[in-house]
Amino acid sequence: MTPFPDADDRASSFLPANPVTGGAALPSLTGDATTPVNPAQAYLLSLNSLRSRQTMASFLNIAARILGAGDLTACNWAALRRHHVLALTEILRDAGLAVATINTYLSAMRGVAMEAWMLKLMDVESYQHIQAIRQVRGNALPRGRALMGDEIRALFAACEAETGSIGVRDAALLAIILGCGLRRSEAVALSYEDILPADRALKVKGKGNKQRLAYVPDGAWQRLLYWIDQVRGEAPGPLFPRIRRHDVVTECRLTDQAVYHILQVRQHQAGLKKCAPHDLRRTFATALLDNGEDLITVKDAMGHTSITTTQKYDRRGEDKLRRARDRLIIS
Repeated sequence: MTPFPDADDRASSFLPANPVTGGAALPSLTGDATTPVNPAQAYLLSLNSLRSRQTMASFLNIAARILGAGDLTACNWAALRRHHVLALTEILRDAGLAVATINTYLSAMRGVAMEAWMLKLMDVESYQHIQAIRQVRGNALPRGRALMGDEIRALFAACEAETGSIGVRDAALLAIILGCGLRRSEAVALSYEDILPADRALKVKGKGNKQRLAYVPDGAWQRLLYWIDQVRGEAPGPLFPRIRRHDVVTECRLTDQAVYHILQVRQHQAGLKKCAPHDLRRTFATALLDNGEDLITVKDAMGHTSITTTQKYDRRGEDKLRRARDRLIIS
């Protein structure tokens, strides 16, 4: 395989302008990419979930284009070296990407390098040099927000104002996401068989195919029962299916993107400022912590592996800062 041209580790030594990011450009990585197994594809297969594969494939395609290849399948990953990864992170930093996003790219590069080494396409020294690259450091304002009580009530009022099946379904869907802190992918993956009436709970499949029980609060449970009793029925299949025109309830499962669209429509009807499905999850975590629940309980409820991840969902500090601001008197 033809390796990358030699270059200095600093991004400034590369060509000036990249069509993907607008930052510095890298030498083309379009050498011999006809290996029996593509390291990037091998890395994607090693990931646990389809969603993770889709996300990382998107990142790798962008990285491949920055490196001068058409996509991840045409990229000569075996020729990847430390200075290319360093320059890639610098380009992404110059493009204004968040620290967490840049570190996700770095994680993908490390994963691909590991697969290239395991496939005997990369020497151990080059592999170790890539693995030794430190994550980018920096602090950024937390993403998203937690909804206030009046916003939540307005959201459900918007659903209830619509006559027909769609309003009932949307109210139940948003109530379950909000009341159980589900990811939108977890919500649409639910089936009727996942309901556990005796425990007033749902059997949820989270990231990495890890299952957990989500205990449903009373208000969300009542909205779910109303949706089942009045519209959906008790047939097996998706808990929240698509509804076509003229209130035709299908057997097709909603998609992640459909949940995003539903929330966008309902927040517009309710006159709310912008929020995303994940903000409902942040609202759930913040409410539990505000009620005095400990971090470990909240971590388990959200399906997190690390308490550190759970802490990022806590928006109580922002409310305290707002109240402190309102108490200040500046004359």
